[in-house]
Amino acid sequence: MSTLAFGRGRGPWRQAARRFRRHPLGIAALLVVVAFVVVAFVTPDITPYAGQELFFEYLGKPQPPSLHSGHLLGTDALGHDMLTQLLWAVRESVLGGFGCALAATAIGVIVGIVGGYAEGPFERVIAWLVSVMVTVPALAVLLIVVVHYSPLALWVFPVTLAAYMWTYVARAVQASFSTLRSREYVEAAHAAGASPLRIVFRHLLPNTLGNLLVAATGIVGQSIALIATAVYFGFGNQQSDRPTLGSLISNATHANPLTGTVEPWWLLALPIATLGLLLICLNFAADTLDDVLEPARAA
Repeated sequence: MSTLAFGRGRGPWRQAARRFRRHPLGIAALLVVVAFVVVAFVTPDITPYAGQELFFEYLGKPQPPSLHSGHLLGTDALGHDMLTQLLWAVRESVLGGFGCALAATAIGVIVGIVGGYAEGPFERVIAWLVSVMVTVPALAVLLIVVVHYSPLALWVFPVTLAAYMWTYVARAVQASFSTLRSREYVEAAHAAGASPLRIVFRHLLPNTLGNLLVAATGIVGQSIALIATAVYFGFGNQQSDRPTLGSLISNATHANPLTGTVEPWWLLALPIATLGLLLICLNFAADTLDDVLEPARAA
């Protein structure tokens, strides 16, 4: 029988849920992340203005945040409403980060299953390949691509990162499978004549979901930070109708082409605070998941 069998509150996942309730900061962080995801999906319906809409009366004269001007977070020097720009930037960043994590997880799970269930030279080859790839910094991989092919559409960034970051998931899955395949319930399934697919998907993969979830959550935060960094340095779409947190920060730290002056403080503070909050909450959520799903603490 798989070790994830539920039984009157004694199953590992229910135990993990009880431990999770003892982490109020982790719960708060997870709720904030969920709020970001919801905002990302409903942005087209909640933005006060169209993404490319300009207010020419504020051209070259950015307005500060105000409750009465119709621009809650002010405007930038080009006359864009900052709340609209920020909502679209959150959407692009969140969708890019979660898209990268989903693609990387799909690839990593397949490679990890093959490498973890197999034994002998094949297992060692996959382990060696993953170990070699993870030694290369992800930012270096991304910059190599964008430097040669910039400017790039925004969807290229998560795809490029997913083609590299699957190694984190594959390593977690392979390590778990290598440990679990010698467990008694797996040996019993073999003896009962269960097929390899049934053993993998009924007994091994469900017991790997904890490590898999932690790895995927970490990829979301890393990819959002890396995409923002690459866009900040000018690699990627800088159009105002598809802003990202990286492009907003980049625009605010360079001299205004209309006035030759540095942008006001709020144009820099707002995207930095938003990006920082998102990354901090993702890190807290990942750390909390790591704590509550750690098998050694399940006893």
